[in-house]
Amino acid sequence: MNGGGLRRRLLRMGRAASRAAEAGRIRYFALFAATTVAALAVCGFLLAAASFDGRAERSQARWPQTAAPGAPATLLWRATLASVDDRQYDVVYVEPLTPAAPLPPGLSRWPKPGEAVLSPALKAVGPQVRSEYGEAVGTIAPDGLESPSEYFAYARPTAERLDRDAMTEVSGFGVSWTPSLGEHMYNFGSKEFYWAYLALVGLPAGLFVVIAARVGAAARDRRTAILTALGASGTARAWFTVGEAYAPVALGASAAVLAVAPVLLTDIPLPVVDFVLHVPDARAALPGLMGAVLGVPLAVLAVVVLLQPRYRPGASTRPVAAGRRREWVLWLFPVALFGTVQGTDLAPYDLRLPVLAAGSAVTIALLPVVAGAVVSAAGPVLAGFGAARGRVGMLVAGRRLAVGARPVARLVAAVVIAVGLAAQGQIAISLFTDMSDRVDAVEEHLGTSVLSVSTTLSTTSADVAALERDLGPGVHALAVTRDPRSGRTDLVADCPVWRVLGVTCPAATPVELRTRHAGLARVAELERSVGERLHARTGDVTETLRTVAEPALVVLAKDGRQLSPSRVHQAANAHVAMATNVQVFAMTGTLGGSGEGIAAQQWLELLSVAGVLVIVIVAGVGSVAQFVRTGRELGPVSVLSGNGRVYYAVSVWSLLAPTAFAVGAAVGVTWYVTTPLMADSADRLSTLSAVGASGLACAAVMAWWGARTASAAGLAWRPRND
Repeated sequence: MNGGGLRRRLLRMGRAASRAAEAGRIRYFALFAATTVAALAVCGFLLAAASFDGRAERSQARWPQTAAPGAPATLLWRATLASVDDRQYDVVYVEPLTPAAPLPPGLSRWPKPGEAVLSPALKAVGPQVRSEYGEAVGTIAPDGLESPSEYFAYARPTAERLDRDAMTEVSGFGVSWTPSLGEHMYNFGSKEFYWAYLALVGLPAGLFVVIAARVGAAARDRRTAILTALGASGTARAWFTVGEAYAPVALGASAAVLAVAPVLLTDIPLPVVDFVLHVPDARAALPGLMGAVLGVPLAVLAVVVLLQPRYRPGASTRPVAAGRRREWVLWLFPVALFGTVQGTDLAPYDLRLPVLAAGSAVTIALLPVVAGAVVSAAGPVLAGFGAARGRVGMLVAGRRLAVGARPVARLVAAVVIAVGLAAQGQIAISLFTDMSDRVDAVEEHLGTSVLSVSTTLSTTSADVAALERDLGPGVHALAVTRDPRSGRTDLVADCPVWRVLGVTCPAATPVELRTRHAGLARVAELERSVGERLHARTGDVTETLRTVAEPALVVLAKDGRQLSPSRVHQAANAHVAMATNVQVFAMTGTLGGSGEGIAAQQWLELLSVAGVLVIVIVAGVGSVAQFVRTGRELGPVSVLSGNGRVYYAVSVWSLLAPTAFAVGAAVGVTWYVTTPLMADSADRLSTLSAVGASGLACAAVMAWWGARTASAAGLAWRPRND
């Protein structure tokens, strides 16, 4: 028989053997699911890279080219920062100087003075945002946005509010470097995303492939030994192994193609995060996606072949004692554990996150091997204790655990990695949520009854009286001044306003603020809680606003009602300065959501959920295969002992105890590895406690499920000539 005919015969033999093998259907599903998950993980990484590149290109295309000295400028340009619903975005003010001024990408015509053009996502937020920068006319086209989900606006100020000195003279658009403008500034950075993706999605996907390749390994290892004894070469065994696996692997690749196809046809909004995957970016990644759906199945088949035991012709087939096996991997664990923590502290600041992410992934990946070795070493002790006490379940479990560390490592790997990833993900999320939670608490306490209006632009033409009239009767504006030497903050208003607010008309010399106004009193109380004091003095608000170095106002209603920040923003843009910032007033710091922190929190939640879901499937697949094998092996024991409860006893000691030990080890290792993170100890403790409790609950379910599955398999056991 020629080489081609032999290979085809071996493939058919492997395919037939996979159907009749122990846990054959479970392995078929495992390889199918693992290939699908691995292909999707690689495709997701490629799509993310293409999205970052596409957003960078569109951001470069809309950044202005500064007019050269002496060269005529065609337009004026100024970018400002705004926020809505704890999400930051950019507002660009433009003023064409010539009829031939080039339009920014995404605009079909110049807005008229007092008009604004918003992105579709920003326009969909609500009517209150549409009027903040003037009358909203049209929307920005997709080629002018980093992504369809970007919040962005172009506004043209009125002649009264146009601040030419604060704007940049521009001759065109398009640069070759990535500018500091756009959605990417307030989103998860590419470097941080890649490391989080590899740790939270890539590691579980790789584990899935390894676990799937070794499902039902005991029976296949025996068959491989028989083939070797019959004279089969390593190449022949490899083709036989490929024949077992190629069908589910090919089917998994096809499923991945079907799952990825929609991103090439339409924009896809992602759950949890405020992000839409743009079709042009996805299509730009098409060559890489094609390579992934072809290369990943080949890689899975290579893993399946390489993880088969190696048998040399003429070598002994006797089992090797566990103590004689090469367990050099165990020595890598302490190196990875201590190297991660110490290396993070010693690494340059820009490399600390990559070092921590890579070290954490390696440490968690090695932990199942260590847990398996410890549990395997405890097996003989457990067996001896069971024999002395007459406990059949303990005796059998101890003997099974003492066989070797690798089966135990495969059993606990999924739970250990799930606990580690979930805990680290939640601790990382707490870094971003801690500040936003404090901000939310302060904003909830203060409400919107006292708002701050600030600007970095000129206020020489500000009209505070017009601002108050625009906001309606009973609304007053107070000027804010800060002494840089003493750090004192003064509120300035005339006597009638102070009397309305329940304050005795102060002199020109500042006095500590005492007021009956509910909102202002809460602000003063908040400042006193951090050792600061608000002071009041009498003065002209408009004159103060026009002359102070850092122009700012406090806007409030005399009856203490809640004000609309968007309405105040609209009025401030019309009467105070070309661009203003409105937020809850707090002298101790800037309140408002951090866009980048909130986006990072959302991305970490999404990636953590995806990774844990993969781990859950891995745990289920690996456990079912182990349960089926346990049932068949314990069938004779249950018959001889006449006690079906032996399955539950064995399950407690061979499933629950090792998994519980592994969960505890994962919690302890995660606590140590996350020490470089600047997370509160109480937050870390609560997170690890919750994740550890979930892991123990999962271990209990696995033990119960394993006993039930093994009992069902044992009832079907019949003596065979095996």
